[in-house]
Amino acid sequence: MSIIDFHTHLDEAWLGNSLMNSEDFIAGLDKTGVDIACIFTMQGFYEDCPRHNDLLLKRADRYPDRLIPFVTVDPKQGAQAVKETKRCLSNPRFRGMKFHSWIQSFAPSMVKETMIDILHCAAEHKVPVLFHDGTPPYATTFQIADLARQVPEADIVLGHAGLADYVYPAGQLLRDIPNLYACLCGPRCGDLQYLIQEAGSHKILFGSDFGIAEWLLLAERLDNVYAADLSPDDLHRVLYQNAARLLKLDQSPLSAADATSIVPKGDLT
Repeated sequence: MSIIDFHTHLDEAWLGNSLMNSEDFIAGLDKTGVDIACIFTMQGFYEDCPRHNDLLLKRADRYPDRLIPFVTVDPKQGAQAVKETKRCLSNPRFRGMKFHSWIQSFAPSMVKETMIDILHCAAEHKVPVLFHDGTPPYATTFQIADLARQVPEADIVLGHAGLADYVYPAGQLLRDIPNLYACLCGPRCGDLQYLIQEAGSHKILFGSDFGIAEWLLLAERLDNVYAADLSPDDLHRVLYQNAARLLKLDQSPLSAADATSIVPKGDLT
């Protein structure tokens, strides 16, 4: 069965600790049977977003048929963040966006005007927007769901399906908001059963956070899905079909010929 991991990180370091390179990352995907991974930065949440978007694309372009980079911007920068969103999404290699409002230190209501502009841009380019959720005060599941209500044409993804304390309201929000989805990155197999029962298997995507830890994390997260004892159809939706639909893989399949870096002048290796 084909698998897409919708929530991973591929960066050189996090808080001073070295992370794995692209080759080791791909080896982890191979070891666990994952075909495609959506990759996010870590350093870009703290530092120069344009630089780290370009670095992320450069890493993804080593394996363009396996890795899908997501844009990161800082909405506290206002018009500059919107400009960076447009710059990156003009490159079809970027098929999504990732925000970590807890780490990036903004509540969506603090940057409402800019965030609405960014979400409209994402909707125009037909790319999903994944938000870290489940941790107050900046990233509760309710705050992210409210963005989905404000921009119904944008596909919004809860990065952790409520994580722990917000899993139960996440299920109800997924049920009630048509453009809201959830990435099962953290919750347990029993939580997956609840989310599907409440909102339907078409609303849930698999994710692992692989990249900030070794391949065993990815294997454990997959085991949680398999242990939920889903029907073959539900399992296929969660592990592949839902993500493929949001990423438009049916319209534009990944190819080894897709590498089209927009790395600025200078060596960023």
